[in-house]
Amino acid sequence: MIRKTENLPTWDLSDLYASADDPRLETDMDAVRTQARTFETQFRNTIARSDLDAGHLRQAQDVYEALLRAQYRPQAYAMLLFATNTQDPERGALLQKTREFGSAIATHLVFFDLEIGQIPAETYDALIDSEILDPYRHYLDHQRLLAAHNLTEPEEKILVETTTSRGQAFGRLFTETHGRAKYCLSRHGESQELTQSELLPLLYNPDRELRRTAAEALTKGLKRNAHVCTFIYNTLLHEKDVLDRLRHYERPEASRHLHNELSAEIVDTVSDVCVSNYSTVADYYGLKQRLLDLDELTHYDRYAPLDGEESEIPFSQAREIVLGAFGDFSPRLLEIATDFFDKRWIDAELSASKRGGAFCAGVTPDHHPYVLLNYTNQPRDVMTLAHELGHGVHDVLASGNHLFDYHPVLPMAETASTFGEMLVFDRLRQNLTSRQERLALVCSKIEDSFATVFRQVAMYRFEQQAHQARRTEGELPTTHLNDLWQANMQEMFGDSLSLGDDHAWWWLYIPHIINTPFYVYAYAFGELMVLSLYARYQEEGEAFVGKYFDLLSAGGSRSPAELVADMGFDIADRAFWQGGCDLIRHRVDEAIALAGEE
Repeated sequence: MIRKTENLPTWDLSDLYASADDPRLETDMDAVRTQARTFETQFRNTIARSDLDAGHLRQAQDVYEALLRAQYRPQAYAMLLFATNTQDPERGALLQKTREFGSAIATHLVFFDLEIGQIPAETYDALIDSEILDPYRHYLDHQRLLAAHNLTEPEEKILVETTTSRGQAFGRLFTETHGRAKYCLSRHGESQELTQSELLPLLYNPDRELRRTAAEALTKGLKRNAHVCTFIYNTLLHEKDVLDRLRHYERPEASRHLHNELSAEIVDTVSDVCVSNYSTVADYYGLKQRLLDLDELTHYDRYAPLDGEESEIPFSQAREIVLGAFGDFSPRLLEIATDFFDKRWIDAELSASKRGGAFCAGVTPDHHPYVLLNYTNQPRDVMTLAHELGHGVHDVLASGNHLFDYHPVLPMAETASTFGEMLVFDRLRQNLTSRQERLALVCSKIEDSFATVFRQVAMYRFEQQAHQARRTEGELPTTHLNDLWQANMQEMFGDSLSLGDDHAWWWLYIPHIINTPFYVYAYAFGELMVLSLYARYQEEGEAFVGKYFDLLSAGGSRSPAELVADMGFDIADRAFWQGGCDLIRHRVDEAIALAGEE
């Protein structure tokens, strides 16, 4: 059990709705239902026309956006409410109700994006340069690219109507399964039942025996739910296969690339560059084995602290550290981040039924985002706080865009979060004087970078292989998925670390592969890009700040290639990604030097 040292903040959702039984919830959903029917009546069969004019398309886009803003509000509230108690049946029912509401609304709106894709090419080319459409140009151009993968309207409606009984349903089951799971930790003749959020921090404990028993408890708990989670994953793998065939995507990851506005060639380059730099991982863990004075480094030794002491950082101190680092960068960054604390936009409390992990949820451009944490007083929780606040700042800065350009695509979404971590790391490093303290901090950051870059690429490759295997071999047993997971993770570590058989089961608790297939490469993309951006900041100082805010304020209004080009980089250049890996390698060399091994 995590020792509670202070009261942790919980978020205030009353600026969305007063409670789950707030009558405004139903009133708002009824209003959206009416708006959706009116929109369909007003604009159906008026978009895909050769005589379409820019003013009519702009009017339709404005009405469409306002409708979706209103729709997202009850859905966001239900999701946030559910996240803090996944075992409450009333919250689960509300979540399902709002999801079914969203699906019902979507059936009235399906026609619109389809008609945008069906506008005659000559008509579209003639009107898209109109000034009145300029705010929506990026969105409209992207919808035209997606049009090649659209089905007929009746087919799209079927998919929309069944969303809540397909992928969403299995994603919820996965979340609830892990939220309900208890892990039995046996130590010194006593047993404790822990949640996953309470158990995972123990893998960072200086006590090796505690780390071993925690790892063992995690494996045993995952095995108990392996059948259910494997069935969930197989079902989602099959569903994606069906949808990809229907929409004519040649590769399992192709739809993700298209929505991320990245070419397959660029993503393949990022992946290949990372794999070619796996030796950096092996070299570091060779060093860590020597520093820990172990005959063999195991999977439960990966995150062992080097200083041999279990340090705790209460939330109040974490707040000071993060806000101090943000303030060093810019008073504006400090002001935005402070609002999250002062206005109760953060939920950090631990509870048995709370969703694990951490996230930042943006609602709409006219509403502030929310941050969820499971704060356990661990030093790494400070970085998690900085990471999620970075997302939050990004959402606030991007709020000047319309809804469709509000959220950056996934690879760019990790920019501000990773940059926030870098600011905190740099502040902490500057305040340390002893070699041992600096070594411990640098090693901690190296391990964070490995988790963000190389581990995510290894997971991406696992996903690629799992999807392909499901398509060629049929339903996959847990053991086969275990083998794929283990092989990709072991390749990353080389012979520097023995993962052991237990680790093969640990794919079973990764939510991203369930809820957002092929999301994970976005982390590697973001980290490597931010390393280059941060190096530029260190060179330019104050001159960089304005350009950085411009980058975040753009939201998703332009493609990643265009946004990064404004910062002076070319993401199609293999050397750009190698440069990020070189900076990680530089940190490993710094750790070797601090350890006195050079």
